[in-house]
Amino acid sequence: MNNNVKIAKALSDPIRYKIMLMLAQSKAGCCPIPGVEDQRPGLCNCELMTELGLIQSRVSYHMKELVEAGLVTEEPRGKWKMYFINTKTLRQFMEQLDQDFALK
Repeated sequence: MNNNVKIAKALSDPIRYKIMLMLAQSKAGCCPIPGVEDQRPGLCNCELMTELGLIQSRVSYHMKELVEAGLVTEEPRGKWKMYFINTKTLRQFMEQLDQDFALK
């Protein structure tokens, strides 16, 4: 249950919720890796900064919260980081909510 509380807390912030929506709806990002064919959709720090109108340190703060909650994974690419939604953790969270609140 403690992990679910951490996830719920991370999702309760409107900016982090918007970031999760952006990641869930992302296509190929702006920073592809040359020579790699199978590239997961994700977003780069620079894309998040532009879309959210935030400076890099604020984006990093929000991404740290999402990564620590297990909702997002990160991958360094040069001076930037790429972020990807962790669908496994998100699905487990939703399944646990379903069980906890007897929604079915």
